[in-house]
Parts: sequence; C-alpha cells; structure tokens
Amino acid sequence: MAKIIEQDLEEAIINLPAKEKNKLLIRLINKDKVLVEQLHFKLLEHPEIDLKLRQDAVSDDIKNLKKLNAIKSRELLILQRIFFAKILYHKRITADKVGEVRLSVKLILKFLKDYNSVFNKPDYKYNFKLNEFNIKKTLMMLKNLKALHEDYRIEFEEDINIILSLIYNGIHADLAMSLGLPRNID
Repeated sequence: MAKIIEQDLEEAIINLPAKEKNKLLIRLINKDKVLVEQLHFKLLEHPEIDLKLRQDAVSDDIKNLKKLNAIKSRELLILQRIFFAKILYHKRITADKVGEVRLSVKLILKFLKDYNSVFNKPDYKYNFKLNEFNIKKTLMMLKNLKALHEDYRIEFEEDINIILSLIYNGIHADLAMSLGLPRNID
C-alpha cells in the first residue's frame, strides 16, 4: 500500500510533543469504529474469556435463528450474507481464525439442514446463486481450516463431511465438482 503522507510530514509528526501526538491519535482513532473496537478488544478485554464470549454471542445468534417455513432462495441468500458478515466482523475485531471456521461450519450446516428443500428446488430464480454462494463459502472455510493446526481438523471433520454430503446429494453437485469442492475430508 502506498504511503499517503510524505516523509517530512511523517518526521514532523514523530517529533511532536507526546501530549499533542496523543490528542491527534485519539481524534484519528475515533473516526474508525472498527479500529476502536479492535483496540478495545486487544487492550481491555481478556484474550481468552472475552474471545469466547464474543464467539458465543455470534454462535447464539446462529442457534436462535428460527426456521422460516415459507422462505425463498433470494431471502435465504440475503439472510446468509447477513450472518456471514457477523462472522467476518467477529474475525476482523478479534483475529480469531478458529472461531471463524467454527462459526462458518455451524452456520452452513444449520442452513443446509434447515432449508434443504430450498437448496434443492430447481425452479427458484436465485437457487443457483444460493448454492454457488454456499459452495464458495464452504471452499473458503476449508481453506481457512487448512491454515489451522491439524488438531482442529478432527474437531470439525464430522460436521464438514455432513456439509459436503448435503451439497453433493443436492441438485447442484455438478457445480460443487466444477468448483473443486472435495467429497469429504479425511
């Protein structure tokens, strides 16, 4: 990323008195909500306890999502995007890679189980987009899983194999195959 400020301005800022630098720093930080929350998490919260609490809050949102009987592919796609945005926000604030995988597995599995009939209706206009979105999210989740320690594979293996089975038993198995989604993980 290219530098926005020039070298002489950078040096002048570094040479400012500490009190003045602190005022400027606080003003700049206040303009970025995500940065404020990242700093709050990093500096004021307990690294394990509060991380678990934040992860549990997103997990509870997923668990408490009521099954909707008359939902269409487009609405389901929008709902999934909202929940994946929550997961990404959690990761952006906490840098929790394990939590991202855990929450993604839980979310994909819940949607595929609860709305299996929606995923497998060929007449829905947005059905292809919905399935493509889920397959790509599953691929991303598998990529993120590979970046973790191998012990986590064991924790997620059963649920991921269920996800892969549900996808490959659906009407868009050929799409999954063409995108390179494996049939199972060992």
